[in-house]
Amino acid sequence: MQQMTQIITNLLSSDNDVIKKATADLQEAYKHPETVPALCEIAVSAPEPQVRQYSAVLLKKHLAKLRQWNKVPVEQQQIIKQGMLNALMQEQQKSVRKAIAQFVGVLVRHEAKKSDSWMSEVLKFIYSYCSSADPKQSELGSSTFAILADAAPDQFLQHMESVCEMFTAALVATEATGNMATPVIFNILTGMTYLVPFTLGHNTAEQTLQKSIPLIVKSLQAFAVQPEVDQFVHAFDILESMADLNAKLLNNHIKMLLEFCLEAASNAQLDSAVRIKAVAYVGWLVRLKKKLIIKQKLIEPIIRVVFNLMATEPEDEDDDEEYFLGEDNSNPMTTATQTMDLLALSVPPEKLIPPLLQLLEPALQGQDPLPRRAAYLSMAVIAEGCSEAICNKYLETMLNIVKVGITDPIPLVRNAAFFALGQFSEHLQPDITKFAPQILPILFEFLHQLCNELRSGGTEPKHIDRMFYALETFCENLEDELVPHLPVLMEILFEALNPNNSVRVRELALSAISAAANATNENMLPYFPRLITILQSYLAPTENEDIISLRPQAIDTLAALARTIGKQNFMPLATDTMTFALNLLEKAEDPDVRRALYNLIASLAEVVNEEMASVFPKVIERMFESILSTEEVVPEFKDDDGVPAPAEEADENEDDIDIENSDGEDDDLDNIAGYSVENSYLDEKEEAILALKEFAEHTGAAFIPYLEKSYQNVYKMIDHPQEDIRKVSIDALSSFIVALYKQQDLQGVSNAITILIPKLGQIVHDDEEVSVVLSALEGLGDLLKELKQISLPTVELRDVVFSCITDVLQGKVACQFDESTGDDDEDAEESEYDEAIVEGAGNMLPLLGAAMGPDQFRPYFERTYPIVLQKLQKAKKNEDLESQRAFAYGALAECFAPLGNHTGAFFNTFCPVMIAGLSDEFDQARQNAVYGLGELVLYSGDKSYEAYPHILNALSQAVSKETKPSALDNICGAIARLIISNSSLVPLPQVLPVFMQHLPLREDFDENASIFKCLKQLYLQARDAIAASLEQVIAIAIHVLYKKEYTERETYDTALGLLQEIRENYPDKFTAVANSNPEIVAFLQTL
Repeated sequence: MQQMTQIITNLLSSDNDVIKKATADLQEAYKHPETVPALCEIAVSAPEPQVRQYSAVLLKKHLAKLRQWNKVPVEQQQIIKQGMLNALMQEQQKSVRKAIAQFVGVLVRHEAKKSDSWMSEVLKFIYSYCSSADPKQSELGSSTFAILADAAPDQFLQHMESVCEMFTAALVATEATGNMATPVIFNILTGMTYLVPFTLGHNTAEQTLQKSIPLIVKSLQAFAVQPEVDQFVHAFDILESMADLNAKLLNNHIKMLLEFCLEAASNAQLDSAVRIKAVAYVGWLVRLKKKLIIKQKLIEPIIRVVFNLMATEPEDEDDDEEYFLGEDNSNPMTTATQTMDLLALSVPPEKLIPPLLQLLEPALQGQDPLPRRAAYLSMAVIAEGCSEAICNKYLETMLNIVKVGITDPIPLVRNAAFFALGQFSEHLQPDITKFAPQILPILFEFLHQLCNELRSGGTEPKHIDRMFYALETFCENLEDELVPHLPVLMEILFEALNPNNSVRVRELALSAISAAANATNENMLPYFPRLITILQSYLAPTENEDIISLRPQAIDTLAALARTIGKQNFMPLATDTMTFALNLLEKAEDPDVRRALYNLIASLAEVVNEEMASVFPKVIERMFESILSTEEVVPEFKDDDGVPAPAEEADENEDDIDIENSDGEDDDLDNIAGYSVENSYLDEKEEAILALKEFAEHTGAAFIPYLEKSYQNVYKMIDHPQEDIRKVSIDALSSFIVALYKQQDLQGVSNAITILIPKLGQIVHDDEEVSVVLSALEGLGDLLKELKQISLPTVELRDVVFSCITDVLQGKVACQFDESTGDDDEDAEESEYDEAIVEGAGNMLPLLGAAMGPDQFRPYFERTYPIVLQKLQKAKKNEDLESQRAFAYGALAECFAPLGNHTGAFFNTFCPVMIAGLSDEFDQARQNAVYGLGELVLYSGDKSYEAYPHILNALSQAVSKETKPSALDNICGAIARLIISNSSLVPLPQVLPVFMQHLPLREDFDENASIFKCLKQLYLQARDAIAASLEQVIAIAIHVLYKKEYTERETYDTALGLLQEIRENYPDKFTAVANSNPEIVAFLQTL
């Protein structure tokens, strides 16, 4: 024993040589059977606490594997078990007691399968100590419970009822004392948190937890005011576990939980960590239980508290401009901002925006800059979740407020307004682009000022990122409308790229150039040579740290130019660029550089297409390494209270796996507390997957030899914990299958869809992230659209797709996880994100029909349309559900084409529905309804003829009242379809003048397909009726061709063919119109 004590003392030395020698001695000692009893003796009797603790740690490590424990003689095992229990009772030092309890946890697991399970004896000790009147004993019993629940939670499953009794008894007894913030309560809450995953489906445990919530809240209120804030943070984990793993347990106490959290979040006297936990949990509850919360009228108090927290001063000055800090660095303001974002994604806009606006008005008018900043931040973070509602009702008002904000004299307010403008630019497309003439001059003026200040030696404004973010997102989404502003913009950006400016300013300018290139494409050509010269300076080999740090962004900017400047314009640089990329990739150790290079190589694939064949052998394997790498996941190890990790012991039988003596535990994982994520490796993985996707799309047969392995490797990422990786994996896998199809590898397609379609179906049903489910629905939609009937070779695959559609429409998938609240539930509004999933499923229905053919589609449609009609009836009862009405009309309308000649069977059902939709208050609903009416007539054929007078009367009334251009366009489309279907039933002398009066179309150019089919049919079959309007027909056709107002080649051909026929038969009329404008004359000569 003395020798063993000396080894442990040496292991605790600070001298590396002494530790190395002690490690070797320890390995030798493990070969002797007397070592384990010696360690046990030291753990209970050594005078120094650290030696006792380290001895227990070594025992836990050495006996962690069942086969090592089985080498200990049975009588010795009994002595060790009893000795450790006795040590637990007598040990005074917490750190030693914890180490012994962790060792007991290992032994409990090893002994579990024996008929006389040792767990019962251990629990007897825990229960008797927990219920003791002696505070020291009850603390010891409860801390042992918490440590064992962490070490071997599954071993409590058979004893759950008695554990629940102990849990309830401890809470009730402690409440009676008037002080709930005791070590015993902290320990039993901690222990029970570890057991929450094992309570699922266990009635007693679920009822115990549910009934205990009021007492749990009471204890948390007590811990919240204690100086030791970590206790509150850890005790709060039990509520988070219940929300995460068994949310229905919270239903009866939602109001109490929210009131507790809102009160804690509002209390400035409490520690920040308490307020952060409370306001974050509010967001969690809203996400999980929004219907219950709305029903109990709790949304407004939540908005008030969250907004007030957003208006607080961050503790750290540097956090002033950080709106979304990571979990470890968050403060009440940033956490409240994230909760406001969650509110917008979860709550119907009608419940969120009006009460929020009531808070914004006084905040914006007041003198205090913090509420003003909170007002702009609120507008910024609701832009994504409430985009449709803002565009429909509030855009101009909010934009005017933001325009004032970006000229605010206080920088922190101004930056929040810039952030809001950036968010608007990103999420409120395309509506916001019409305000470009007002917004761009303000942004340009700010950038001018910035460049002037930098030129004259002024200091760089703090966090100029916000200004560039607003500029970049606004410009990127303007597309061609940015072209007139390019000279001014590029002059400023070239100025910002001055080598004397800071790395950050130059990086932001390079990123803005990428955005401008993405918007304006070949219009960047005048600046292209100068840009290439500048970029070369960042790409050339150098030791300059500034240039090295700018290199990833410079590579990204070069990639953006390669994609947008025009194939023929970039081709002369393609070989040199590829050589540079391959050389740098060989040496690149920085994951951000590798990510940028993958982006560049993928962009070159768009330029050189099948010539990538010679490059693939040099890059594909490296991309696979990035995809399969786990470098983004960094394990975080449990704290052994300052004890250095014991040396790894060699096991001579390590390679011989003994199934019988293995308990399925990997002791290497026992010491892992959790994982953190390295974002740069994650971004590299995402870009590698995206690059493979682009190869599949742009390089044709060259990529086929690598496609199977690409599919296999990317498929491994489809369940990745990070949602962005899951999304790009879904997108890439769909693209791989489409690429196989285009190369006519039908067997390969068949093999791949047999795996992928069921997997996407599973993701739709089980994934809790809305954005991932949307990607899965889009992936299924892409396969249906591209592969048609080949995508659905079996009834099973059809049913997978069909169940995705119907289950989403009925709110049955995991990401729609808010439970029904019972009465009036069917009238509840949905958040825009919820609506987006339903729309995604609705969009798939016609694609499913087109893939199956009319005969097979009809029975599926018959099972689905009642669900859509039910949604429509619900939406009609509530004027706020306008987008749901628009969705229902649109989803039905798109199904008539794939139903084909079966549509007539449903004519009497849908004709009154669509006619009723013509008088809807929402223009998009009217637009979709009139489109649906036209499609219904077109595909119903003679079944619709009797209804022509009634339909024409409804269209006549609609056109006389309609003011919205897109709805008027669809009325014209509907009239065109009636004429195409049977012109003899249409009173052309009365209808044509009104019809022609509203041409050419103004917004919905898809409808030009029907317009020109109709005009051509009239010209061929009813020329007398159209003769008086021929010059107008010529003008309309020229206008549509000149302005490219068509979406399909067929429309172009029809319009051009009609024009040519009229020119041949009526040259005078044609010449009179054509010669009215020299530009048109020149254009017509090109046709």
